[in-house]
Amino acid sequence: MREPREYEAPLCAEIGGNFWFPEPTGDANDSFRAKRICASCSHQSECAEWGIQNERHGIWGGLTENERRLLRRRMKITVRDSA
Repeated sequence: MREPREYEAPLCAEIGGNFWFPEPTGDANDSFRAKRICASCSHQSECAEWGIQNERHGIWGGLTENERRLLRRRMKITVRDSA
């Protein structure tokens, strides 16, 4: 599985911004904006899979932290803590 930094021209890299890592008590529009951008990215499914397998924070492939947590629980996937 490729890391997102290896993707060819992902939309998130072109746009940038802090809304990819919204605060839990922050503005819901940040998550909505990021998810909308992800929905039109050619790497969405690959990035979502990466996020499910590897990332605890942020929005990856249009999935929030909570959405990935629920999927991991169903899929019995554990994300290892970074060293």
